[in-house]
Amino acid sequence: MIKIGGSNNLSAQIVTYPTYGFQTDNLGWRINVAGMAFQNSPLTLRQRMLVKMLGKTMKVDEETLSCEIFKNRVSPFFVEAEKGLEVRVTVGETTVPLRKRSRKNGHFFGSPRFTKTIIEQVAETDEFGRLRVPYSISTVGGAVEVRQGVAHLIPRQGISVISDIDDTIKESQVADRRELLVNTFLRDFRSVSGMASVYRDWQASGAEFHYVSSSPWQLFHPLHKHQSDNGFPSGTMHLRNFRLRDQLLKRVMMLRRRGKATAIYKMLNDLPDRKFVLVGDSAEKDPEIYLKIWRRHPGQVKGIFIRDIQERPMIEERIRKLFRSSSDSICTVFTDAETLARDATKVFGGRSTTSGVS
Repeated sequence: MIKIGGSNNLSAQIVTYPTYGFQTDNLGWRINVAGMAFQNSPLTLRQRMLVKMLGKTMKVDEETLSCEIFKNRVSPFFVEAEKGLEVRVTVGETTVPLRKRSRKNGHFFGSPRFTKTIIEQVAETDEFGRLRVPYSISTVGGAVEVRQGVAHLIPRQGISVISDIDDTIKESQVADRRELLVNTFLRDFRSVSGMASVYRDWQASGAEFHYVSSSPWQLFHPLHKHQSDNGFPSGTMHLRNFRLRDQLLKRVMMLRRRGKATAIYKMLNDLPDRKFVLVGDSAEKDPEIYLKIWRRHPGQVKGIFIRDIQERPMIEERIRKLFRSSSDSICTVFTDAETLARDATKVFGGRSTTSGVS
């Protein structure tokens, strides 16, 4: 018998993602905060049926579904959302409530403002000289355990890399439904060869990193661990909100096809003086999304780099359609990390940036 979830510990929990802070003026910073509030709950009969259906789609037996990696990956899809919680953000000794309570799906978000003085008192410096601010998330009445987080303080000027995850830095095989599900729920995540090294070089040249993905928030922990274990630069994470009802497979596959534009537009609007490099792949709609963003923000987007995926390659017809009335010099297609590193010298070659609270 497959045992997933079903814990008797029904205390509420919070997941909060690595985020960023940006200056609103010379006296204050806003810290973008986002996360989920939930509690574990026993599986319903319908949910157990969904797990079996997932196993059939992946063409694996019940014994395989009993492995720890599957249980750890699929369990977050069956948690019970905590709605209506009053969430508070604490930096140092200053606590600011979010304007809105957690939503029906347990999601909460906000951009509380903290003074420059408060930020300076608690800011920490990483090995590259960049500033990070630790913060904590709590709820009114102590409904959930306090959760610690970190905000990357992004300078007004400099370069930010916005990177997709699936099939850009992690092998996912999005174009093949079965392989995507098996890679998501049953296998250790595998990095795209050489990408971590390229990203570290960019980080050393001064770049900040923002990972924007169609992956659901339920995969945050294994995704974050994969990045850390494989040497990818630390950065902010922006995942899709996902609430499971009764069609796990259909909703997961539909989720894969949704765009990431909203999170990217917010970053460009929050950081109007920064330059951005967009990295994605050809398996989904990254080229179309990125070019649309470039057309709206041509002064901010310095380069677009697309990994060519064999299952959905950048064929001539697709390229011609994309670049109609556009400059093809903004977008570069690459097949391996070595090619990416060489082609990106036009953006990163000999460049350095500085950071600081100013």
